[in-house]
Amino acid sequence: MGEGELASTLPALLAGVVAQRGRHEAIATARETLSYEELERRTARMARALLAIGVGKGARIALQAPDGVLWLTAYLAALRIGALVTLVSTLATPPELAHILRNSDTQIFLGARRFLRHDYAATLSAALPQLAQGKAEALRLAVAPYLRSIWLDEAADLPWARPIEDLIERADAPGAPDAALLAAVEREVAPGDDAVVVYTSGSTSAPKAVVHTQWNITRHPPELAKYFLLKRSDRMMPLLPAFWLGGLAMAMEVLSVGATLVYPASPETDVVLDTIQRFRVNRVNSWGDMLAKLRDAAIARGIDVDSIVGLGPFRDGGGELIPPHLQVNMLGMSETFAAHSAERLDCRLPDDKAGSSGRTVNGYERRVVDPETGIPVPPGESGELQLRGGALLSGFYKVERREVFTADGYYPTGDLVRVDADGYLYFLARRGDMIKTKAANVSRLEVEAAMRALPGVELPLVVGLPDPELGQRVVAAVVAAKDARPSEESLKAALRKVLSSYKVPRQIVFIAAEDVPRTGTGKVKLSELANMISSRITDSAAAR
Repeated sequence: MGEGELASTLPALLAGVVAQRGRHEAIATARETLSYEELERRTARMARALLAIGVGKGARIALQAPDGVLWLTAYLAALRIGALVTLVSTLATPPELAHILRNSDTQIFLGARRFLRHDYAATLSAALPQLAQGKAEALRLAVAPYLRSIWLDEAADLPWARPIEDLIERADAPGAPDAALLAAVEREVAPGDDAVVVYTSGSTSAPKAVVHTQWNITRHPPELAKYFLLKRSDRMMPLLPAFWLGGLAMAMEVLSVGATLVYPASPETDVVLDTIQRFRVNRVNSWGDMLAKLRDAAIARGIDVDSIVGLGPFRDGGGELIPPHLQVNMLGMSETFAAHSAERLDCRLPDDKAGSSGRTVNGYERRVVDPETGIPVPPGESGELQLRGGALLSGFYKVERREVFTADGYYPTGDLVRVDADGYLYFLARRGDMIKTKAANVSRLEVEAAMRALPGVELPLVVGLPDPELGQRVVAAVVAAKDARPSEESLKAALRKVLSSYKVPRQIVFIAAEDVPRTGTGKVKLSELANMISSRITDSAAAR
């Protein structure tokens, strides 16, 4: 890679950052800290070990481990030799894991044996019952027909698995692939090679296997790092796990600029705060309730949250606080390798751009079309966002390209947006968030927002149920606030004061917070929620 040339493969990216930042800390955890030079040596050894057991370009490797040295080493080692890495959630249930291993054609499984209360050997056994008759390194399972070996950081008493340390030692065996062979392999890794598979947690359908290329994982993160204002001296703690695209993208951003990744031993608030203080973390990447809870706990502990970007309030280039409504709300998805529309974190949006997600990032092409006809709409009008270029997914694993992209190569995102004449995008809703009732469109998010503002409502959840006369009818489930006893009629009466009549839910049922069906990533499973609401409405009607 020549001077000034951007790295477009993981081997080139890692070599470049090691040359520039070799002695700087790459990753810091409670157990150990590695410099970039040490990380390079660790990943090279594991890469040669993988070559020794027959892994080559395109080999399907599944990785399941908490964020830390094992995860990062295995991930980088596999990508250095051109393997296709499937990132497996540490929250995956046995049925979810079984689907992922079968659907992704996993050949080699690398992972942790335990994390927190999870025993992943037990999860694997439940996911793949045939493992009980399996033999290590010679697996033959009809339920996961390509799977040949499983390597865990602890494999005692597991006849179907081997310790990862045994795998790594194969790099030093007589006749093992040497550094020259690894270098030759790395030179054959190409920007267009598929590199990573991320399974989305669908709220309305089965998970999709999003595939990204070597180009995407190396060229997009350095561009995003500019928007996040990342510096080489930063010590970033990503609190979104790396098996989610947001966590993976941030990890790659940090590595691309030669900064330091800091990972806590667990997501427990006290452990996170201890790690922030011990390792002098000055950046945190998180969102939602998790971030709010962490901020409150940090303030209670006496931590200066204003000194930690992402934990404290955002400020503009002049150091002035940015009002929440003028802060940019970057927009992205798994399919776009994080943000496709953004502004810098220190950007104070113009007053007439309040609520915007910003302009396009890193060469993405955007167009807004009528959701029904696919015809582009004029600037400022709402429609479905379609994307092309940038770091767009190469496809969904095992899905024909024509089922994923339009004939001219655009990806229909399912997001309803508007883009003004200056190129600023405004997110409106997901297509699945729209309920068609009496020939009118109702945004379930709008109805939820109105319900959330009512006294006694902790969590409102709105869906549409099939209706022979209306097409769909608006219904809702409500988790009441503590000690509150709202009634269906009182909520409807209050909503009629702020919503058009056709937007007011026809039926409202009350549920407990623990009854809300969610994915492993915390998203509400709308299809299961709709079935639950329908069942409770039916039961209530039968009881009358």
